[in-house]
Amino acid sequence: MGQQNAIIISDSPDFGHTLIARWRAEREVPTFTLLSAECWDHARVASGDVAVISPLPRARLEPVLRSLAASATAAVCAADNAASCAWARSLHLRALVIPHQDAWADTLVTFCAEVLAGVASQQRALQAERLAAENQHFATLGRYIVEMRHSFNNAMTSLLGNAELLLMQPGAFSVPMREQLSTIRAMAMRMNQMMLRLASLEAEMEIVEGYPPESASSLPQRKVGT
Repeated sequence: MGQQNAIIISDSPDFGHTLIARWRAEREVPTFTLLSAECWDHARVASGDVAVISPLPRARLEPVLRSLAASATAAVCAADNAASCAWARSLHLRALVIPHQDAWADTLVTFCAEVLAGVASQQRALQAERLAAENQHFATLGRYIVEMRHSFNNAMTSLLGNAELLLMQPGAFSVPMREQLSTIRAMAMRMNQMMLRLASLEAEMEIVEGYPPESASSLPQRKVGT
């Protein structure tokens, strides 16, 4: 998983600079993208893991929050007063809205750190699900190959046997034809070796999967000197 990205949307340069300076005192620091409330777009905002929004006039805040509500990006919004907090929550029910008051930078960083930790946990869970699905796919494919190995062995044995019988009739075929039959026999023998290796791997896997774990009682006991 790559480094996380925090989008900071503000009309005040001091807001972004203060927040970033405070955030860099933490152990885990994301990359930062600073956007103004006038020059932002949905794609850039949606590309972040968390979007932090400074107090903004309602006309500028509304489109930002509505855009974030339609994306998967977590939103943390600072508001000037209780009325602004309630109004912001009505636009984006999943957003964390925090009063912009004393120690606001500490509060925002604390909340954002928790949000990013949740995002990282969710990404790890999704990755684990993808890996489990891939493993299940390969396991299904492996079982299918093992099941087909016996049928393939029968067909290959027949092919090899018939090639051998035809080569035992030296005068029945031309030299080019005998060369082709020799190639068929050689390829059949090569596939036979591949099937033998597959059978060996299958046996090894069964031994590993079925081998009982060594218990503590079966371990050799060390004598304690007196």
